[in-house]
Amino acid sequence: MRGTSVGILGAAGAVGSAAAFALALDGVERLVLADVARPRLQAQRIDLEALAAVLPGLDVRIGDLDALASCDVVVASAGVPHRDGAPRAAFLAENAEILRPLADAIDARGDAVAPLPLVLVSNPVDALATLLARRLEGRAHVVGHTLNDTLRLRIAIAHAHGCNPADVEAWSVGEHGPHAVPLLSRVHVCGQRIALSPLERAHVLAEVDGWYERWQQLGTGRTTQWSSGWGVAAIIRALLCGGARPWAVSTPPEGAWGIERDVCLSAPALLGPGRAPRVLAWRVDAAERDAIARAADAVAECCDAVAGSLAAAGGGMR
Repeated sequence: MRGTSVGILGAAGAVGSAAAFALALDGVERLVLADVARPRLQAQRIDLEALAAVLPGLDVRIGDLDALASCDVVVASAGVPHRDGAPRAAFLAENAEILRPLADAIDARGDAVAPLPLVLVSNPVDALATLLARRLEGRAHVVGHTLNDTLRLRIAIAHAHGCNPADVEAWSVGEHGPHAVPLLSRVHVCGQRIALSPLERAHVLAEVDGWYERWQQLGTGRTTQWSSGWGVAAIIRALLCGGARPWAVSTPPEGAWGIERDVCLSAPALLGPGRAPRVLAWRVDAAERDAIARAADAVAECCDAVAGSLAAAGGGMR
């Protein structure tokens, strides 16, 4: 990814800093960092800048929102501090307001330039991606980072089935939240399609359904950091370089699985330069299809509930 510039809003936070580190190691030459936590942001820049001694060409600088919008790719990981015990949806109104100035800066680019790839990490990612996509229309390709659900599903299947997690291919779709849909009808291990036993399915569902609660019970007040940072770098590489490997991202379904609503949902998609993600609408069983529809309804209701209050307050993603 030589010659590429990536701007990160929220670069002083756990996910933003992990993403910056992963991107530097992955060969991104210019990182433009932005965050309201200025002393911590300066420290992050100084820390990353030292890597220029071993990563030739690395250029790390602090920039404003206009500088971010001028990059080749933008990462939005800014948000209010995580509150243990709160569902992801509880952060929607606050995080929409935090991201509004970035949307304004991208909007100011106008329609004369190519759509800007925008990788969104802030939660609730599907609802925020929906609001940003509606607001920015063709001025940005909004890609929500939901890869972690798929990684956790593969770990859970490996635990239940007694295999190496790296040998598992399985996908979580729908909402990054309580309406996530693990596609247990199409699980592959070592390239072979398998059917999980009822006991294995129960173990897998218990592990993935209880993940968020178990994480919050640790009481760290933090979100996941290293897996998210790696995932952001991997998705950006796919956006810039393309490839035949699909990635789990939040994007408009475009009719996949019968979803016609104007929402973003996690789905396996092919990524590449200069285009929106292309969802791979694999065949799923009837129960999974119904669950995906419920996920779309939940995201739409979440957006509708907050859109009115944001408009009344004179801000938000109108």
